[in-house]
Amino acid sequence: MDRATDIRGKIMTALSGLKYSNTSIPVFDEVVNPAVTLPAVGGAQEVYVVIQDQQEQYAAVQTVCNPRFELSVTIRVVTKWSNVGSKKLSEDIGDSIMTLLRDDRGASKIEGIQRVKLVTARSVAEYTNTNLAFTKVIILKFIKNG
Repeated sequence: MDRATDIRGKIMTALSGLKYSNTSIPVFDEVVNPAVTLPAVGGAQEVYVVIQDQQEQYAAVQTVCNPRFELSVTIRVVTKWSNVGSKKLSEDIGDSIMTLLRDDRGASKIEGIQRVKLVTARSVAEYTNTNLAFTKVIILKFIKNG
């Protein structure tokens, strides 16, 4: 199986039970499925997560038995509001995602992955005349042998 397909599937499995305030948050692979009803959570009109932008490369440090790879993945937590909202909701959901994928020292909670390193995390705000959206963008590097 392609490593990108493998890691994406493992992330989807790890996040399959993602909830905030007892509401399930849908997780999509690259694009939002228009057939899925997006939940309203914490005052936001819509909340969802998208896994996207995968990259793969050989790790700088290799093992003797198997090649080691670094698999980078971008995870976007999107919250859409009317004219008033808060980025805190997207940040809180982002923290929940990090807790599901790794411990505080970067050890992976996903079977077959050695480490999960935070490359960067940032918040993005988008405005229109009638709506507001906050996105927490998290880029993670998954270290995997073979």
